[in-house]
Amino acid sequence: MKKKVFLLLLLLTIHCPIETTFAEQTESIPFLISSDQKQIEGSIFLTKVYEVAEDFDPSALVENGYEKDGYLFAYHKTDKKVNENKQTKELSESIAIETATDNKEGILNRLPQTIEYNKEDFTGVLSLEHNSIATEVAAYKTQNTTLSTVKEYTELMAADNSYIPQTAEKDGQILQLTDVNWAVMGTGLSGDTLVPTEYKATATYSKTISDKVPSSYVTTAIYTGTVSKPEPTTITYTLTYVGTPIKENSTIMERAEKQAHKQIQQQEEKETKAIKEIKQSNPIFIKMLFGAFIGVLFSSGMVLLFYKKSQRGVKICNLQEEEYICIGYQNMGKGNFMIDLNPLYELIQTPFFYFVIDKYTAKKLYGKTISITLHEQTKEHIVRPNSVSEYGKAYCFMLEIGGTEHEK
Repeated sequence: MKKKVFLLLLLLTIHCPIETTFAEQTESIPFLISSDQKQIEGSIFLTKVYEVAEDFDPSALVENGYEKDGYLFAYHKTDKKVNENKQTKELSESIAIETATDNKEGILNRLPQTIEYNKEDFTGVLSLEHNSIATEVAAYKTQNTTLSTVKEYTELMAADNSYIPQTAEKDGQILQLTDVNWAVMGTGLSGDTLVPTEYKATATYSKTISDKVPSSYVTTAIYTGTVSKPEPTTITYTLTYVGTPIKENSTIMERAEKQAHKQIQQQEEKETKAIKEIKQSNPIFIKMLFGAFIGVLFSSGMVLLFYKKSQRGVKICNLQEEEYICIGYQNMGKGNFMIDLNPLYELIQTPFFYFVIDKYTAKKLYGKTISITLHEQTKEHIVRPNSVSEYGKAYCFMLEIGGTEHEK
């Protein structure tokens, strides 16, 4: 019957909001980057580095009662680093401009030294590679030019174009006769009339030449640089644990309970032996003694019950001379999720504590956050089953609080 009730309560607990939140947190699996154990000034420290999503709850990374290499590690602190992630790549981008000339200086004045890049979520600034500049002819046009030359011909007897060559050569081109100017160079009498006897001809030769010349140019240039695009932000958490040697396999609470049971068992054996001896000598007295024995058993049971109840709550142990010594108890009733170490101030010697919550109280605290206070410092701890403290057993965890103020 008790088992069925327990299962029913467990199912209800699983569906409560707090446990649902914890289940949602575990859906995002953290990535363990590294785990490193080192000794610093005589103390053993274990650091675990995780990379998780931005909305991941870091408290889900905390492990209490973590055992490794003969040490029991207690949670100490968490350091946070925000990673602004981005994807980068090297890029080359080519641009082209049109110019009327191929003058290099004029082209450089038109090319920007840097350009902005913004494509497919990648952004960045690209710089001009000067040795990549190349200029080519983009188009041609027809250009006409006239090639001409002038030649003189003398000692001609008549002003007749037939005496003049019809073509002339210049720069490898054959030019055609286009004009002739005549001049009288000598005269003579023909009867009583003075007539020209010698002429000079000035002949002009020309030719129209058509050439194809560049009318525009295209210049290409390459820009290079690094571009990037943002990616989801991640968080790097570094968790630090402080280790203490494990001397015994049983917990402090289990040893205390074993010692109490042993004392009661020894007392019962003594009483049983005494009853047997009396039973053999006096039957009447035996009945009286039997009633007294029943009363003793009842009283012993009540003592054990009150003893266990007095141990309920949290047992507080402080590391003293390499061993955790119990320095006090505190009750943790309904709604009270705080451990106040200030009343035990004079008994505290080091900042290292070992807490044992009895199994009855631990069942009520699973999934809840408890606060541990010493002076002005407060640390929080989430009660969850782990490899050392299984569900249904006493819950143990270690914590460092108070700094060096209590070290003696």
